[in-house]
Amino acid sequence: MTEFERRHVGFNKPYLTGKETEYILESVKSRKISGDGVFTKKCHDFFEKRFGFNKVLLTTSCTDALEMAAILINTSQGDEIIAPAYTFVSSVNAFVLRGAKIVFCDSEEKSPNIDAKKIEELITPNTKAIVVVHYAGMAVDMDTIMELAQKHNIYVIEDAAHSIDSYYKGRPLGSIGHLAAFSFHETKNVISGEGGNACNQ
Repeated sequence: MTEFERRHVGFNKPYLTGKETEYILESVKSRKISGDGVFTKKCHDFFEKRFGFNKVLLTTSCTDALEMAAILINTSQGDEIIAPAYTFVSSVNAFVLRGAKIVFCDSEEKSPNIDAKKIEELITPNTKAIVVVHYAGMAVDMDTIMELAQKHNIYVIEDAAHSIDSYYKGRPLGSIGHLAAFSFHETKNVISGEGGNACNQ
């Protein structure tokens, strides 16, 4: 054990399963490490084929993917976005930066996820979208959410930062709403150190 290891408690230890370091070297040798290289295309293909996403785009972070979602639904001044009261700031900041008002919805009694039964009372003519966060890979009640979205003609954006390979009634999280964002931050279940992923349904 090194002196550094003795003095520091590891919080986010990279989990390596096999050839990761070989792939890093291969990427560096390709002289294309800033994006849109061979591994970018492999990642796009993996997400599209494995989870059935229509279109995938790697971004520099999940925060950027959420900002892209806010832009794609044309978020503007006066819009209202319903979001969970328990989440990371990026889930809502993307919309605040475009002038939207965040309407927080309480968590379920037995999970940190948004309580789908409390959302409809928060919907107004200004509601543009519902942002759901599948916290720690636990699925939000997406049947209720999508019924509300269809009834009120509003968008659903899945913040699936924690949810690669997590499912709701057999469907991959991130494949149910209109747009989704994943994370490869070192605190998530699949990591690259930094990085995010935007998906379009």
